[in-house]
Amino acid sequence: MTHDVSLGNISLGNAADPYPLGSSDGVFPELQTGESAHPVSAKQPTRKSVAAETKIVLSATQVRKSYNIGGEKRWVLNGVDFQAASGECVFLSGPSGSGKSTLLSILGCLLEADSGKVTIADRRVDTLSVAERTSVRRDNVGFVFQRFQLIRGLSAEDNVAVPLTLQGATLADARVQAGDLLGRVGLETHRKHLPTAMSPGQCQRVALARAVITSPKLLLADEPTAALDGKSGIEVMELLRELVGVTGSATIVVTHDPRISKYADRICEIENGRFK
Repeated sequence: MTHDVSLGNISLGNAADPYPLGSSDGVFPELQTGESAHPVSAKQPTRKSVAAETKIVLSATQVRKSYNIGGEKRWVLNGVDFQAASGECVFLSGPSGSGKSTLLSILGCLLEADSGKVTIADRRVDTLSVAERTSVRRDNVGFVFQRFQLIRGLSAEDNVAVPLTLQGATLADARVQAGDLLGRVGLETHRKHLPTAMSPGQCQRVALARAVITSPKLLLADEPTAALDGKSGIEVMELLRELVGVTGSATIVVTHDPRISKYADRICEIENGRFK
C-alpha cells in the first residue's frame, strides 16, 4: 500500500519509494519504514554490547559490473568478494575510477550488478525485482552522501524526521525523536535552521542523524568528509563511530581521506575492479 507524505507545504511524494534521485530538492534516503525499525535512543546498547552480538549483515560474492564506454565494454568490478558484520566499520579505498562508488551503489541496492550474489540481512537481493530491492533498501539501508542531499525547504529537524514519518509516525512524534538525535550530534539549537543557514559540517551532521534515526542494519557513506574541512571531518567521523556503536549497523565508508583512516576497523583497497 502506498501513500503520499507531506511536511508542511512540501510533499515528499509516494512513500513506497521515498528516494527521489535527481530531484531538484536533493535526495533523502528511504530509511527503515518497516515494523522492525527501532529509532536511536539513549537506551540502545553501547558499541561494546553490540559487538557481542556480531553477525554478518552484508555479503557479496563474485560481483561483476561493466559499462559500455565508446562502444567497448569496460569492467569496473571484476569478481569482488566482500563481507561486513554488525557494528563493524569498513573503509573502501582506491584511486578514482577503481569501482568504489559503483560497489557501494550495488551494495545499497541502487544499481544492479551484471553478475554475482549480494545478501543483505539474510536476504538475497541480486535476484529481486526493482520494487523488491526498493523495499530492502528502505527497510535496511541508511545513506550518507558527500554533498549531504538535505531537502532544502525543510528544517534540520524535519529533514531528520522524514524517515520516521514514512514509517507511519506522526509528525509531532517524529520531530521529538529527531530533536533528541540532533541534540546528540550537537545541533540542539539548530533544529529549526534550514540547510542554507548551516555550515557544511553542520549539514553533514544532520545528514548523519537522518541516516541512523531508524537504526539501519547497513549504513553506507560515500566520501562523507570530502566536502568538509579537517576539523569538521574528524567531528563527523567521531559522531559516526559513536552512533554506529549504538545502532550496531554494519558501516561501509568510501573515502580518499587519509585523515580519517584511524576510524576504520579494517580498510579494503580496490584496484582495477578487485580488492588487493
